[in-house]
Amino acid sequence: MAKHFQKKGRRILGWDLQDWIKGFFGTNATLSIVILLLICFYLIREAVMFFPSHHQGLTLYRQTGQEFVGHLIEEVDEHAKIVAMTDQAYYRELDEKFGNERGVSDSYEALLEPLEDAGEDFIDALDDEEEGAQEAWDTFATKTLSKVYKKEIDTFNRLDDDSWNALLASMKGWDPLEGDPPAFVEEARAKMKEGMASFELARAEVSAADDQLDSLRGKLVKIASVVREDAKAELTSAARKIALEQGIASTTDPDKKAELEEKLSEVKIMDSFPFAARSTPMAESKDAHKAAAADLKAKLTAGVAKLPAEFASQPAAELIERVRKKTPDVLEELDESVAEAARWRWDKPVGYFDSALQFFFGRDWVTNSSWHDFYGLLPLFTGSVLISCIALAIAVPFSVGAAIYVNRIATRLEQNIIKPVIEMVQAIPSVVLGIFGILVLGEGLREFSQVEALSWIPGFPMQERLNILNAGLLLALMAVPTIFTLCEDALNNVPRSFSEASLALGASRIQTVIKVILPTAISGIFAAILLGLGRVIGETMVVLLVAGNKIAMPDWGAGVGVVAQPTHTMTGIIAQEMGEVADGTLHWRALFLVGLVLFTISLCINVAAQRIIRRLSHL
Repeated sequence: MAKHFQKKGRRILGWDLQDWIKGFFGTNATLSIVILLLICFYLIREAVMFFPSHHQGLTLYRQTGQEFVGHLIEEVDEHAKIVAMTDQAYYRELDEKFGNERGVSDSYEALLEPLEDAGEDFIDALDDEEEGAQEAWDTFATKTLSKVYKKEIDTFNRLDDDSWNALLASMKGWDPLEGDPPAFVEEARAKMKEGMASFELARAEVSAADDQLDSLRGKLVKIASVVREDAKAELTSAARKIALEQGIASTTDPDKKAELEEKLSEVKIMDSFPFAARSTPMAESKDAHKAAAADLKAKLTAGVAKLPAEFASQPAAELIERVRKKTPDVLEELDESVAEAARWRWDKPVGYFDSALQFFFGRDWVTNSSWHDFYGLLPLFTGSVLISCIALAIAVPFSVGAAIYVNRIATRLEQNIIKPVIEMVQAIPSVVLGIFGILVLGEGLREFSQVEALSWIPGFPMQERLNILNAGLLLALMAVPTIFTLCEDALNNVPRSFSEASLALGASRIQTVIKVILPTAISGIFAAILLGLGRVIGETMVVLLVAGNKIAMPDWGAGVGVVAQPTHTMTGIIAQEMGEVADGTLHWRALFLVGLVLFTISLCINVAAQRIIRRLSHL
């Protein structure tokens, strides 16, 4: 074998065989470095170019008064969250206390559809007082109701059989011309109304608390939208004028120059857009904003105080408890928002540092909006971190434990079975795992969470099958083979003499593993975990399919139950939106900036890992 690498007299272009081999590998290595540098250069260039355009957009957002109106929009949205939780609690309590009565009311409305749609001719005959119309209608109604099944009408299974039969009996005497509900339905509705009267009154007061603020918001949104469109048209006209002037200056063709000059004369452009005058309505609304916010605080506080203290439904009680805990925070945020709105000025400059903070700590990612596009990384970063933490929390114990068992405890037969099976998981395409997560794991988790005995678990019952937990479990499955293989390699690198010496001193096999093998292989195990983290945080297809793709900050008030909420990730947003945006736009560059953040995170993880491993290897 060595003779093939011995220097020989024959040379090609002055190089012998060894020179050509070294040149081949050296060229490949150099080419790889060059390609990597070009990728980094292009990524950084596109990402850095995001900030000037983003800064310009934020400046326009402030100058047109949209920033001021944005405070009102956020305040109304926060109140809407309180209203949503109150409504959920109301209907949970209604179902628990008056589920049968609600089933009667809803089923009555559902039964009207086949009677009114298919019986239109019979109703017209009744209206025209034709002979035999009443008998024809009675026959039609009886025949139609006999073909109706309870499961098709009472889709939530609220009615018992006796109530269902009583409803059908009452419908046979229903007058389609009067349209009044049967007495049986009226009694059910009256019972619900009486039993939920106090809750309904408090719910209505909570819901109407922002009427004044919402009215002001609607008026100012229209004004700011018009100002924004006029300002954008002004900027477009200015850009066109500059382009025409540059074209005139650069062309030498007299005909072309004359054509450009004619177009330039048609471009009407003001010396400067009157931001001060156009933003006056927003500046003059500051006092009205304060009054509307004060009205919201008073009515919301009073409405929440009137909410019931005792409930028949445990989920309703939990929701109202969350409402009571969240309301002081909402009111505090309302005061801060009003103070910030009072300090708003259209001519206050927007710094580049503020623009960077808006991206890295912004909580909204809104694109193609008729109002304003927002690019906030925080919800995407939070989603990636939460999913990665769940994946590692599950994958690390299983993979490290499996590596220890296979390498130090298992028999030869067990090794030949367990190791190939675990490593085979790497061969499963991520899109297949994603489909499995949608159709099997997600649906299974949701059905499992509906078990009444498990309702004490935070986040149960799950409302969404595509959520953080689903994505974390699948990524854990994907990370196990990587961590397992590298951990086993690290255990194999421990000198056999270490374990033999420990066993010779009387230690058991488990004691040897814990006291000798693991401390010695800790650097390799740590490297395996970090590599597994890189595998998880860089995964795209699975999180795109099963994480829920909801761009919002998690509701931390749910505690551990936050894992049952949908989210989005940095990798997912790039895969989802990159194919839909035009090259060179602000959205395009925002996605490149997200990619640069991912690249930086991976680089930092690897650098930190190398340093830690180097330190541990010298211990």
